[in-house]
Amino acid sequence: MIIAMPMSRERLASHFTKALQIGFYNEQSQLIKLLDNPALEGDCSAKKAMLELIIQQGTDIVIAQNIGERMLGKLLAAGISVSKGSASQTVATLLAQTADLNLRLTDASQGRVSLKHAAKGGCCHSTGDGCGCGSKASPSRLIEAPVAQVKLDKSVHYAGFRPLVNK
Repeated sequence: MIIAMPMSRERLASHFTKALQIGFYNEQSQLIKLLDNPALEGDCSAKKAMLELIIQQGTDIVIAQNIGERMLGKLLAAGISVSKGSASQTVATLLAQTADLNLRLTDASQGRVSLKHAAKGGCCHSTGDGCGCGSKASPSRLIEAPVAQVKLDKSVHYAGFRPLVNK
């Protein structure tokens, strides 16, 4: 069994595709490989390269703290399980927790929605060709997401609490 973990500063990266490296571990929690993350370039083809790297390494489980719904869906479609973790936990704890099925993400909707992807109509909106993001939408078929009107106020807000937004 191979477990992949996106890492930054020898810990779980807080965002899946923004990790500096990807660590690949065996079932004895031993580091097999530590490779640079090809997704750091940020475009769709770079993220596709990250996905292909994970698949090529024979990965069975990926550990992620924050992952986008598109990448999560692609991992699940490839037959790779995704386990929820926290960057505050040690690598040993995260590896041990992969056996806990309650921490598994089982549906793409459990990932974060990409507001940038929707706002620009997908990365392939101008040409319609597949550059790796999986979107082949043409501009005429795009649906614009509603933009929320947020009223700015300068009152004090405490960490962990968000201000109420009047509709």
